[in-house]
Amino acid sequence: MTRPSPAAALNGVETGHICDQCNRGIRTGDKAVVYATYYDADGWVVRRVWCDDCGSTTIGLPTDGADEVVVEAVYWQGRLVGVTTVDRSRP
Repeated sequence: MTRPSPAAALNGVETGHICDQCNRGIRTGDKAVVYATYYDADGWVVRRVWCDDCGSTTIGLPTDGADEVVVEAVYWQGRLVGVTTVDRSRP
């Protein structure tokens, strides 16, 4: 089974507006960096949201067997829009 593109699947997803690292608010129009993991039952699930200043654009050491992704997006009224894949643990 082919997994959906993380950028396409996460575009329009509702997410929190507080950076998971510095606790600053992410406002409408700000760029956000998001870490997500793919689950067979649920699809792409957002695990972390960071402001542009705190977000890492690399996965680092991937979790064994997991399909992980880092994306950049614009935070717009509680949703991710204009999502672009920056790094992924699996092609």
